[in-house]
Amino acid sequence: MRVMSDNYQEDFASFARQFVQSYWETVKNGDFPMPPNEPVEETVEELIADVSYTTELMNAADKSSALYELVMTSRLGDWWRFGFQRDPAGWNLVKCAARSDDDAQPHDLLDAVYSQYFNPFLMHITDAANLRKRI
Repeated sequence: MRVMSDNYQEDFASFARQFVQSYWETVKNGDFPMPPNEPVEETVEELIADVSYTTELMNAADKSSALYELVMTSRLGDWWRFGFQRDPAGWNLVKCAARSDDDAQPHDLLDAVYSQYFNPFLMHITDAANLRKRI
């Protein structure tokens, strides 16, 4: 079993790779159907090839409470911004936003409107990525 290193940025980059993989595997599998609930015809590899992602340390005042960000962007211009903090058990999702039609107001996927759909989906992906990283 692999354990988290003391290098938080390196550890987060590794977690982010697992998160992106788990995200698109979950989308492909249809485990959390959402409107319009259309089948995904692309392979996981094709879905991942259609996005890029970056990671960044957002605040470095204290390693234990630092916020790390994963931004995933599709070729079509959609984007998702995930904020994570680390604790002894792994990485925890603390915020998530996605592109909306109004660039000034992205969708907060963890707010009262969207969380009923996205929270179970995103927690599943976060747990899967943490588990993969430990193996």
